[in-house]
Amino acid sequence: MCERIEDVIGALRAAVSALRPREMSGLDAERVVEVFAEGERLCQAGRTLASERVLRTGTWRRLGYRTPATWMASRTQTTLSHAITAVQTAHRLHELPATREAFATGKLSESQTAEIAAAAEADPGAESALLTFAASQTVAELREQCRGVRAAAESDENAAERIRRGRFLRHWSDPDGAIRMDARLAPDDGAQVVAVIRARADQLMREARRSGQRESVDAHAADALVGLACGTPGPKAVVHVHVDADALARGRTDAGETCSIPGVGPIPVAAARRLAAEGVVKALATDGADVQAVAHFGRGIPARVRTALEARDQTCVVPGCDVRSGLEIDHVIPLARGGPTSLDNLARLCRYHHAQKTHHGWRLGGPPGARAWTHPGRERLDARLAREPNRERAP
Repeated sequence: MCERIEDVIGALRAAVSALRPREMSGLDAERVVEVFAEGERLCQAGRTLASERVLRTGTWRRLGYRTPATWMASRTQTTLSHAITAVQTAHRLHELPATREAFATGKLSESQTAEIAAAAEADPGAESALLTFAASQTVAELREQCRGVRAAAESDENAAERIRRGRFLRHWSDPDGAIRMDARLAPDDGAQVVAVIRARADQLMREARRSGQRESVDAHAADALVGLACGTPGPKAVVHVHVDADALARGRTDAGETCSIPGVGPIPVAAARRLAAEGVVKALATDGADVQAVAHFGRGIPARVRTALEARDQTCVVPGCDVRSGLEIDHVIPLARGGPTSLDNLARLCRYHHAQKTHHGWRLGGPPGARAWTHPGRERLDARLAREPNRERAP
């Protein structure tokens, strides 16, 4: 089999070397592009399907690579982020024979396959419909469709936690020395970053045009990012959220309801409220096609309240934790449950305990100076043990 593939690649190499595009008509060149596009899809499929065996047998480890993705990046000469996606797709295709077949026959590109595989893993019943959708729609439209499938298959809390666990910021250098970046952020965090950068970039663009300078939007966005990282003040960002009126009132979405940021995608209702930490959120509450209300809400903390909070909570308020640096401000009663932005409902937590409270069910109770840190599961266990005194208590 390997020799046969090598013969095909050799013939392909010779065909590309003999290619004379300037001697072709436009229609002939267009046909050549189509043929090479099909060949590219087939090569991508062959590589991905073979790599699945390398991953399952652990060959990448015996070859001295730290992770499957680093092996894939080395062999395919691609970026690590692209290799991670390829590895994930290879694993998922093992359980998705219809998608695997469409990929292997050149009907799907690598990008389409990755999107469908990720969505079908969350909801296997959607695989057939997604394959049909992919046959007539663009990759961008397919991506939105797959994102909707994944959002519907997961609870808001599980989706938010999965994305949060997978967050990253990577950077590397181009051959000419330029710094490149790739980031994966939770939807609410990412939307806030994008909104702040856009607001600052728009301001820079207006200033540049007044002085007669013309540069691209992307160039001004890059300047905005650098300026914000260096502490240059910028305008307050506004994040737009489209959410069903009932979901907004309830604090979560039910089947058929949406809560999303245009251009970003579905987010939990609670995440939409958390976006107001530094900016202003405009929530467009809808009922079908009818706009019910436009709510502007924020939780910017007044300077005097922030000063008093920092003076009161000089360390993380969780009993036994004495972390002093990098503390984050938490609403004891969350905004999603109507908690006010007032000194008695604010506390400073270290990053670890803040994540435990936000994503893992831990609770902060008690007044300042006598805080209690509990988990509902532990409370139920203690109550059961109290009723069963002869049973050994958990450590």
